Amino acid sequence: MVTDRQLMNAINFDGKSAAELRARIERALIAEGKVRRVKALAMKAVSDLPIAGQEREAYASEAYAEAVAEEASAAAALEELKAARAHARLTIDIWRTLEASHRVVSSYP
Repeated sequence: MVTDRQLMNAINFDGKSAAELRARIERALIAEGKVRRVKALAMKAVSDLPIAGQEREAYASEAYAEAVAEEASAAAALEELKAARAHARLTIDIWRTLEASHRVVSSYP
């Protein structure tokens, strides 16, 4: 059973979380770009090495590890919000189904 309070909370959350979703998507995209930039800068710093050596040095750098951790954090936060929004929408769908069933049962004498 979905209470009126649960329904209203789900509706409010779904509507109000749109701006937060946008911000988290932006943060995730920026973090993804930062990983590529950090790798490129680290490879540039050792440009005298062959490409494989440049990549090895880039992956081993502390800046790359920090950028990857930041990307993972941003991606996790985005997925957490997506899951919460999906839960809110599921709550609304369950309420709709229950209400439709209730109307059908109430219409019989």
